Amino acid sequence: MHVFSGNTPGMPFLTWVMSKFLNMGFTLDQVIAMATINPARAIDRLPKLGTLQVGAPGDVTILEMVEGPVEFVDTRGNKRAGKVYIKPVQTVNGGIVFGRPYSSPFSVH
Repeated sequence: MHVFSGNTPGMPFLTWVMSKFLNMGFTLDQVIAMATINPARAIDRLPKLGTLQVGAPGDVTILEMVEGPVEFVDTRGNKRAGKVYIKPVQTVNGGIVFGRPYSSPFSVH
């Protein structure tokens, strides 16, 4: 994320960037690794981050693959057609579910 991508007409969200790579021919496994285990390895945070191993923090994003025509726009306004995109559905951080329906702040976890 940088000033140019943040101000782009496209959507500067991680799942949108992942979708671009998916439409460039990378497999879903490769794209997921690019956003999870590879960055964790780059900052020397394996095996805790970027994995679902026992003892990991329990951080997960549930994603949905949406098939159908989609258009991607880059920072210069160039457009590219795609056939699928990744949509975030739910987030779990430290084992606690976030998002809709929102949990009561007084509920017992």
